[in-house]
Amino acid sequence: MNRRQFAFWLGFGLFSLADRLRVYGLDELAAAAMRATEPTAPTSKPATPVHWTAAENKSWRWFEREDFIDGKWKLTGITTPVNKKTGEPKVGGVGYLDDSVVPSTVRLGKKSELLELPPEVSAEYARHQPNPKFRARHGRPPSKWLRSLNAEELRIWLKTIDPPEAGVSGMTFWEHLTRDHSFDAKKIEGLTIDEQAKLHAAAHFGY
Repeated sequence: MNRRQFAFWLGFGLFSLADRLRVYGLDELAAAAMRATEPTAPTSKPATPVHWTAAENKSWRWFEREDFIDGKWKLTGITTPVNKKTGEPKVGGVGYLDDSVVPSTVRLGKKSELLELPPEVSAEYARHQPNPKFRARHGRPPSKWLRSLNAEELRIWLKTIDPPEAGVSGMTFWEHLTRDHSFDAKKIEGLTIDEQAKLHAAAHFGY
């Protein structure tokens, strides 16, 4: 965890503690810590995938932004929390993202999460759609393209699809993917069980 991430989590933790204990004097400390997460100078948006999610607790709602950095999704900012009862934003908060940077589909409640991809990545994914030929053989094996992706690439791609579930019996998803669907064990190393399950579903769906 780098210095900026530590400062962000410290500020967010103080904010949550202040809300829970109703010790609102902690807000100033939270604001100071959150301020450290702001860039010192304007920078252009990196050409990396960005994941937006609507989040909430008992009293507040906000939006979270994650960036895909060094092969992992990392929380890089949240918007100003809004009181669920009054609709008023958190007073005195500094270091939060402005609501205007949140995609409208998420901000207006049309989606609870959204993945934004660089244009070149989006175009590449669009070229690879389910194929009836692969679906007819239950994805054994799936397309060469799908089998060429490594775990980091798969983790991004899997967030862009929603295939029907496909279960396994008498074995793990890992065993089934590597033994029966011809995935290279080294390429899918690091995927969670849920990601393995979705990859298995994608193979059966014809990708």
